[in-house]
Amino acid sequence: MLSQFMYSLLQHPAQLLDDNFIFSFLQLGVLLTFLITAVRAWRFSPSRLRELFTAAIFGLLLEEGDIIIFGTYSYNAHWLSIGFVPIAIGLTWAMIAASAMNFSDALGLPSLDDPKVTRPRSLSGTLRWLARGSIAPVADAVWATVLDLALDAVAIRLKLWTWNIGLDQGWFGVPWGNFYSWLFVVAMFSFFTRLVRRREAERGTAQGWWQLAVPFAAYGGLLAAIVPFEILEVTIFVTNRQGTWPIFLFTLASFVGVTLYGLWNARLQPREEPDRWLLFLRIIIHLNFLAAIFVTGIFLQLPILLWVSLTMLAVELGGMYLSHRAGVTRRGTARIGLTMRESRAE
Repeated sequence: MLSQFMYSLLQHPAQLLDDNFIFSFLQLGVLLTFLITAVRAWRFSPSRLRELFTAAIFGLLLEEGDIIIFGTYSYNAHWLSIGFVPIAIGLTWAMIAASAMNFSDALGLPSLDDPKVTRPRSLSGTLRWLARGSIAPVADAVWATVLDLALDAVAIRLKLWTWNIGLDQGWFGVPWGNFYSWLFVVAMFSFFTRLVRRREAERGTAQGWWQLAVPFAAYGGLLAAIVPFEILEVTIFVTNRQGTWPIFLFTLASFVGVTLYGLWNARLQPREEPDRWLLFLRIIIHLNFLAAIFVTGIFLQLPILLWVSLTMLAVELGGMYLSHRAGVTRRGTARIGLTMRESRAE
């Protein structure tokens, strides 16, 4: 398997192919995958292409900011980077964000851009609309974190990037604050992107250019969300900053609870079909890192990472099954509606 070959070489640079070749191959693969995703986004709508590119910009922006402001990690020197951040990381982040948003749309989770929900005029009604519409962005964050939990602790052992803590700290070398931030990174980008979708639907396609402002609005929202974490870290957890897992666990449980509430109330009424290409990419990411766990022997040293990876893959497949069921329901409803209209016409 190609992924096994790649990871084997990453672990044994003395072999014929050096790290320069491996990282070049990896980055070309990411670029090709992103180009295919971009073409598919353009065919769906120009707005989706804008969303994809602004997601890549946001990915680069937030990582540059994190490295400059907090200095919590650094990337392998073999990456082709803009500043401190590899271009491939920004492109990958964009595809993960796009796949997460499609996941929620395919499941019919309540969202700000749902055309079936009328935007209220009153302040109280608007606040309720915003709260209900935030379910999809929260779920998007959960779908993204499913991937991050499966790959981050493995990636640092492959030396793709390095955190400034020991491998025996945090989540096997990954700070808990990273996972906490991931939740809000995706939620904020999705929230503002869905607001732009709504604005475009109500006021015309020209409003879609507001998407260019989303990376900056989302980054501001992320910084605001980090403040409570930092306050708790320097007050309650001042003597053990790597013991901040309760903050992340509580936040994750809250996000998962909102997602489950949304799934229960969505009743599998999707807004769009699941994008099989994006779902395929998510599975490929899972399988690549699973292959790395076996090939490099990580499963022998830390079997819990194998079980976590398998659990996250199971969650992924469960969500895909639900999205498939929702798609079948949607197509069935559409056929029934068409049949009824034809019957009335006769």
